[in-house]
Amino acid sequence: MTQHEPQNEPSGEASIDSGEAPVDSGKAPINKPPINKQEPKTIAHRGGANLWPENTLEAFEEAIKLGVHGIEFDLQLSKDGHLMVHHDSHLKPVGTRLDGTYLTAPTPRLDTLTAQQLQAYDVGRLAPDTPEAQRRSQQSPRDGARIPYLNQLEHLSADAAPKGFQLYAELKTDMTPAPAQAEALADAYLAALDVSRVAAMHRVISFDWRCLERVRARRPETNNAYTTLSFASTDPSHARAAQEDPKSKGAAIRAASRNGAPWWGAHDWRDQKGETHGERVLRAIGAAGGQGWIAYWRDVTPDTMAIANELGLKVSAWTVNEAADMKNLAAMGVEALITDRPDRALALHSA
Repeated sequence: MTQHEPQNEPSGEASIDSGEAPVDSGKAPINKPPINKQEPKTIAHRGGANLWPENTLEAFEEAIKLGVHGIEFDLQLSKDGHLMVHHDSHLKPVGTRLDGTYLTAPTPRLDTLTAQQLQAYDVGRLAPDTPEAQRRSQQSPRDGARIPYLNQLEHLSADAAPKGFQLYAELKTDMTPAPAQAEALADAYLAALDVSRVAAMHRVISFDWRCLERVRARRPETNNAYTTLSFASTDPSHARAAQEDPKSKGAAIRAASRNGAPWWGAHDWRDQKGETHGERVLRAIGAAGGQGWIAYWRDVTPDTMAIANELGLKVSAWTVNEAADMKNLAAMGVEALITDRPDRALALHSA
């Protein structure tokens, strides 16, 4: 899904990994509210990226046929202001062909190409003999797949998705200090919702909380959830900090979090009280009035679930791909599993 995505079945796009699950402080456990025993919803991450080419209409159609409860997808702006469904800010060499030939780095940014220009690229097959193709060895290619417009996904959802279906729309930014990109993306998304047939299906999510604040200010009725990087990557006091290359992206993210990262928007975790970094981040979401928490799956523990329940936050876990981990998360009461393997998550309902 996501901005820096450590996974148990890696996507190959992670900029940093998460390390181990956060270590408990050793203090007395929090009094835990009753856990919701409902089976979690299955949300197909990028349409089910280990089964079909990510963020394509072909993947979304297959996921709906499979019976998922929703789809998670990423939104970027084209040069001419169209909302396009694509994860990376640049075209991805390993999964993008032009006239039958895979691109080589450096590739163009999406926002340097018009929507029409983007339609020339085939994103339906991973380059063979690459690490990502090996990691996604079960992926079934769909030659000829194109980068979708948001409204194409919405039309598909309106026509084919069942009642109660959810569209987890992730607004992707570079998370830089200047707010212009976040504002432009949020404004384009708001304009799309104003004319959408399926606005009620949408749940807006983002690592860049400035996007969420802008959407919520004008459309408070739109379902929202605040996405977090792994706590191990944003905790300034985490044990891994001492081992990081000071020039690495991971170190830069940790330093930004320590000093007041722009992506926290108006609700900085440092302004909150709590026994752990994770608790303070969750309380920042609560202070913002967020409805949900999109959590790196290893950050979902009995203690963090208790805090989320206390704050009234619905919890969705990304990106969990192993059946055993799905079962553990279900037992803790998460609302949804965001997964590259929706077939495994759906199997929980029949187990």
